[in-house]
Amino acid sequence: MNRRPERISFRFSARSRFAACLVTTSDGALAPGWWDLDGTRPPYAGDTPRFREGAPTETTATQVLPTECGGLLRLRGAAGSGRHLLLLSHPASAGPVTEETPTAGTPLAGPRGPSSAEWLSVEARGLRLVPGGPRGTLALAVETAHDGRTRVWRVRSAPLRLSDPVTLPGRVTALLPLDGTGCRYATDLEGPDGYRPVSLDLRDGNRLALPSPPDGRIHRLLLSAPASGLLLTASDPGDGRLRIARATLGRRPRLDFPDRLNSLDGAVLPLAADPAGERVALRVSRGAQARLFLYDVAADRPRPAELPPGAFHPVAGWSEGGLRVVYAAPDRPADLVGVPDTAAHGAPATPSGAASPTLDVSATPHAPTEWFATPSGRFEAVRLGDWRTAPTVVVALHGGPEDHWTLGHDPVLARLSETGAAVVAPNQRGSTGYGRAHAEAIHGAWGVPDLADIRALVRTLTEQRPPDAEPPVLLGTSYGGFLALLAVCADPYAWARCAVIAPFLSARGLRERSSAAVRALIDRHGLGEPPDDGLGPRDVERLAHRIRVPLLALHGCDDPVVPVDETRRLRRALTRAGGPERVPHDCLDIAGAGHHPLQERGGAELTDRLVGFLTAGFPDRRRSPAPPGLTVADAAVRHRPSSAVFGHITHDERTPS
Repeated sequence: MNRRPERISFRFSARSRFAACLVTTSDGALAPGWWDLDGTRPPYAGDTPRFREGAPTETTATQVLPTECGGLLRLRGAAGSGRHLLLLSHPASAGPVTEETPTAGTPLAGPRGPSSAEWLSVEARGLRLVPGGPRGTLALAVETAHDGRTRVWRVRSAPLRLSDPVTLPGRVTALLPLDGTGCRYATDLEGPDGYRPVSLDLRDGNRLALPSPPDGRIHRLLLSAPASGLLLTASDPGDGRLRIARATLGRRPRLDFPDRLNSLDGAVLPLAADPAGERVALRVSRGAQARLFLYDVAADRPRPAELPPGAFHPVAGWSEGGLRVVYAAPDRPADLVGVPDTAAHGAPATPSGAASPTLDVSATPHAPTEWFATPSGRFEAVRLGDWRTAPTVVVALHGGPEDHWTLGHDPVLARLSETGAAVVAPNQRGSTGYGRAHAEAIHGAWGVPDLADIRALVRTLTEQRPPDAEPPVLLGTSYGGFLALLAVCADPYAWARCAVIAPFLSARGLRERSSAAVRALIDRHGLGEPPDDGLGPRDVERLAHRIRVPLLALHGCDDPVVPVDETRRLRRALTRAGGPERVPHDCLDIAGAGHHPLQERGGAELTDRLVGFLTAGFPDRRRSPAPPGLTVADAAVRHRPSSAVFGHITHDERTPS
């Protein structure tokens, strides 16, 4: 099957004239990709901007950042080691440039190793690249030291080096330019009472306080436009409501909370400002869908852009040639897209730097969403295909749990849709994007209210499909893998197959065996008390004997989030419960892979195996023994799941108080 390249980790240069990303190759490796968006780099001035692609030598941990002089910085780091390799390539000077094609681009100059590009070995903790800096600087590098202090370095070339560090007494978040010199920046600096905004002068390290609500508990910098002095922040003015504020700097600094900007229906994120600082691109998200708005700062007037709902990545670039956003839809991988009517006067009316310069709205369908009812309310799901008539219906459960499905592109779900399968991707309780109550419903109750929602969903899907249709199949990743395993334990004959990627077996077990960051997440949610229902404690290792569906588990051996031992424990539990004679299962340890094995080298073959498994057809399980708790009558109707097939678990149909 011809696979379209997937693009991740998009970044723009300081003035948005260049962009870069990581591009997946056919075997799942990652290569750097680079655009000259406005055709400003000699000798191509006035020509149509070009795209280049480097050698597939990168990983998902690589940071890519284009520079305003036309170069490309790559920062490779080993997780937790503190060792980094910084490389500088010059794509624009590497011979003739060709137009981008769907399959490949022209190689970057010398991307294959440190000997063929400027390179620098760096010992630093938590190093990240930030566009900008004073004249003669390629970019800024921000380092968070072990003692919590932050150092801001200038990245220089000839030779490639880090120089002129400025030390701050705490951690910082954003680093936004305040003027055209590249010397003054706004940042959120950590202090005893939380993060507070300050201006930082890279020339001498001086800091000055920036306006923030005196009684507010939350303040975060969002976006700046040095040309107009615009500074947007997310602030709580003291009443507990998080809103977007416009800071006015100068002798009398203050914060305003524009009415229309804060009346948009959804979660608002500023993406980019035009070169004059007069208009701002806004992503407005509501549940699974997001829209793009253009906001007139002076008039406090937002208007929708001419792009259909989809997924907009949290980075964008706005140069004289126009606004480019990173747009994706379920049937369209993430790519740079030019937004109509955003170019400066005298610039080309059609932005032409992206692989898809403009988006044909009429030719870009997007998957609808559908709301499903449960005994306690309802939830939204992204839908690909018609689940009522498709031969295979895949219920896909997202990870997190602090996450949710959007109208973005997921390579596996798109592949499943191309095979003729329908996909239902639910944002059940516990998902973000639907308010605090929806997200916090699973605090202290992992696998309780969200499991009840999935059980209600499979009932709905089953009842509205033909009597002889195959039952739905399950796919879950990370937390979604945990939830999927619980679902096939709770209703063993309601499902046809189950595939999980990087699953864990219980919250308590994961807390004992995981990293400090994962333990902190679990502690923030709380373990809670075991639910008083027929399933009992949500521990798949204890419940594995109930599984009666073919099972495929994929887990990277170097997973830093969920230890691979979780899947090895699952394999042992299934073997103790009867092994392949009763439950066909295949639990694979993927050597060298991390938490997302499908996105790494060799991921294409794993994806083929996963999609083939999920669409394999319904096996005859009429002779397999029923697990404890199911009657002979239940087993007799396994070929057509109905209300008798669903196990009787009552108390988890509502969120524990």
